[in-house]
Amino acid sequence: MRTRLKHLLAPYRGLPRSVYIQLVCSLTNNMGGMAKLFLPLYLHANYGVGYRWVGTMVSAYGFGVLIGAYRGGSLSDRYDSRLLSKLFLAGAALSMILLSMPIPLWLFAPVLLVSGLCDGAFRPLNQRLALEPCPPARRAQAQGMLRIAMNLGVAMSGITGGFLATLGYQWVYLSNGVATGIAALWLAWAYRRTPVVLEQRHSENAGANLAHLSPWRDVPFLRLLGGMVVAAAVFDQLYSVVGLYLAEYNHLGPNWLGILFTINGLMVVFLQVPIARRMEQWGVGRCAQWGVVLTGLSYLLLLVGPQPIWPILMVIAQTTSELLISPAFMLLVMRRSEGRLRGRYMGLYSSAWAGRTLFAPALGAWVYGTAGGTTLWVGCALATVLAALIQLTPVRIILNQAPPDEAVAQQA
Repeated sequence: MRTRLKHLLAPYRGLPRSVYIQLVCSLTNNMGGMAKLFLPLYLHANYGVGYRWVGTMVSAYGFGVLIGAYRGGSLSDRYDSRLLSKLFLAGAALSMILLSMPIPLWLFAPVLLVSGLCDGAFRPLNQRLALEPCPPARRAQAQGMLRIAMNLGVAMSGITGGFLATLGYQWVYLSNGVATGIAALWLAWAYRRTPVVLEQRHSENAGANLAHLSPWRDVPFLRLLGGMVVAAAVFDQLYSVVGLYLAEYNHLGPNWLGILFTINGLMVVFLQVPIARRMEQWGVGRCAQWGVVLTGLSYLLLLVGPQPIWPILMVIAQTTSELLISPAFMLLVMRRSEGRLRGRYMGLYSSAWAGRTLFAPALGAWVYGTAGGTTLWVGCALATVLAALIQLTPVRIILNQAPPDEAVAQQA
C-alpha cells in the first residue's frame, strides 16, 4: 500500500518549493472565486440595476483584468514578483471586502475595475513564480499542478458560494475577500521562510538593450497569440452558448450543465499532470496544434443527435483540448521568452487569454441568435482549423530556436 501511494505521489514531488507555495496560494485564492459569477444577481437584487446596464458595469471588471494581466507581467521585469504578488492580492482582497459593504452605486464600477486590475496582474506573477524556478523539462508538470489547484479552489468556492448566496450576496464577497487576504498572508509568511532563486531582473540599461526583444516586436509570438485568441474565443462558447443550445435543441435542464462541468473538473484533476508529464515525449508543438483543432471540432458532436451522450462526449473532447492547450502554450511562451523580457511575454499571454471575455460571449450569442446552432458550431470548427494554420509556422520557429542554455550563452 505504501509503495502504491509513493508511486501515485511521485509526479507531484521533487519540484522547487516556490511551486508548492504557489499551489497553496492558488487553491486559497480561488476558494472565493465564484463571487464574480454573482455580480449580475448582486447588482440587480441589492441595487436595482436593470439587466440592460448590468453587463456594462460587469465589463469594468473584464477591462481591469485585461489591462492588469499585461501590467503585472511587465512590472515583474523590474520588480520582485513575490512583492508584487502580495501587493496585488492585498488589493484584490480589499476591493472584494469593499464590495460586500453597502457602498454607493457610483463607486461600484471603479471598485470592480480595481478588482480586475489586481486579479489580472496576479495571474502572470503566479505563473512566473511557479514555473521560472523549475527546470525546463518539469515546467509542464508544474503548470499542470497549478491548474489542478485552481480548479479545486473553484470547485470548493462553488459549494460555499452557493450556500452563502442564500444568506445574502454580501457574504459571498466578504468570503472572497477573506480567502484572497489569507492567500496574501500565506505568501508573506512562506517566502519569508523560504528564499527562492528567480531569474535576475533586468536593470534599466539592460531593459533598454532588450527593447528589441519585446513581445510587441516578436512577429512569430504575435501570430501564435493571434491563433490562440481565436481558439480561446471558441472555447468560451462552452460557458456561454452551450447552455442555451442544450435547453433548446437537446431539451436538457440546467442540471446538465452541472454534470458537464463536473466531468470537466474531474478530468482536469486526474489527467492534467499525467498528460503534462508526457507532453515533451508527444511533442509540444503537436499537442498545441491538436489541442487548438480539437477545441472547435468537439462542438460538431452536438450536431449528431439530441441524446445526452453527445454533450457528454463533446465536453470530454473539449476538456482534452484544454488539457493539451494550457501546458503546451505556457511551455511555448516560456521557451520564447528565454533571455527576453519574460514578464511582458507572460503578461501579454495572460492578457490575450483573458481578452476573450470581452467579445466571445457576445459574438457567439449573436451568431447563435441570427444563424442558429449549426452555423455556430461549424463556424467554431473552421475557426480553430484556421487558427492552427496561423500558428503552424510560429510554433516551428519557437521550437527550433536555440535551447535555453545556448540562448543565455549567446546573450552573454
